[in-house]
Amino acid sequence: MKPVVTGPAATALRVTCHAHHLALVLYGLLGWLIPSVPWLIAHLTFIPALLVVWRVNAGTCPLNNLESFLTTGSWRSAANPEEGAFIRMSVERYLKFRITQELTDRITYGLMALVWGLSWLHLAMLSA
Repeated sequence: MKPVVTGPAATALRVTCHAHHLALVLYGLLGWLIPSVPWLIAHLTFIPALLVVWRVNAGTCPLNNLESFLTTGSWRSAANPEEGAFIRMSVERYLKFRITQELTDRITYGLMALVWGLSWLHLAMLSA
């Protein structure tokens, strides 16, 4: 298939998808801090839902797939280095530190378990 979005619009789409991903990562990491029962419940739902989506979609975020589809015409694309490796690529880009995908996954799942537990704790404290 042909790409749907090309040129400067494709670049803007990539930047927008990357920013959206960063916002989701920040919510995942810091959502437990929000002193609001509805937001904590949303966070408690978000974390396991994210894990399910990754598992069902072979370790890839559908946002990356959508970006690939719109910019390359293919749902999966080797041309998109963030596909299935957004966190690893972000660590390399922003922290200038090379890390394996396996270690990235271990750290990611560990952090997700930690923030999910913190979200439960915060909810319990607010509900007491």
